[in-house]
Amino acid sequence: MESEGAKVLIIEDLEPVNHLISSYLREENFTVYSAFDGRKGLEIFFNTQPDVVITDVVMPQMDGFSVCKAIKSDEQTRLTPVILLTSLDDNDSYIKGIEIGADDFMIKPVNKFLLIARVKALLRVKRLNDKLDNSWNLLFSLAKAVEAKDRYTENHTHRVGELSKKFGFMLGLTPDVNESLYKAGVLHDIGKIGIPDRILNKPSRLSKKEYGIIQTHTEIGKEICQPLKSMKDVIDVVFYHHERWDGQGYPQGLKRDEIPLMAQIVSIVDVYDALTSHRPYRKSYTTREVLYILETEASKSFNADLIKFFIDKVIEFPATFKKAI
Repeated sequence: MESEGAKVLIIEDLEPVNHLISSYLREENFTVYSAFDGRKGLEIFFNTQPDVVITDVVMPQMDGFSVCKAIKSDEQTRLTPVILLTSLDDNDSYIKGIEIGADDFMIKPVNKFLLIARVKALLRVKRLNDKLDNSWNLLFSLAKAVEAKDRYTENHTHRVGELSKKFGFMLGLTPDVNESLYKAGVLHDIGKIGIPDRILNKPSRLSKKEYGIIQTHTEIGKEICQPLKSMKDVIDVVFYHHERWDGQGYPQGLKRDEIPLMAQIVSIVDVYDALTSHRPYRKSYTTREVLYILETEASKSFNADLIKFFIDKVIEFPATFKKAI
């Protein structure tokens, strides 16, 4: 049975309603937790990590909107489905609920069969998201393994991810795109897991043959990430982040707007972080030197408007992303 072992938290201040909903769900073999106000409900939520939350909107101390917002604002719990119960059949309540991330609404009094059907549907979505999260955790572990192979790139992928996300925010991109930028930044070099250590850690310039081997990391990375078909934009970044505006990049020689925007963003950030970091064959450049390099290379490697925006905004980036000017 799909409800076997699944946990549901009910937050409802009216005891008869709380007990009635609890009885409906226990009949379906759900494990049920109950709270009678929002604050206690959140405490139980973080202690038990339920699979689905059902919360009334109007409650003392903390209302259902605040409970939902707290759950959806936490990176670790934002994918937990939340159903809002309301006696308020009005558009303002629906709009507010949607804005804070509620997954469903039900009007009281609750229909038993409709409630069970909706909880089971959201539970299926939750389990799919959990599987996806497990896949991402595996890929992130591989990305960390790449960094472990090369002591000069320690935390490089994390910085590229965070800075790409911030750059996307400054460009006015949507939160979903910015989250994908973070993931793409972390995973962009995952294909280097297949590159021999003697090439990654070579303390001098690479030969033409060795550079050709390095270039294969984009194809290797694409193959590693390919099973996550729902993350096409991320896969595109892994594959295309070494393309150049003038068409002289790799692996496919794309040029100008043929290059996906997310790949352009991560490419700029990747180069910025690489140049401001030490490498086996050179010391790091200062931020001022790096910005000059980026500006003079713009017409060849990058979208000139995008690189200008980056240069204008780099002063606003957190100090952890910058070296001394």
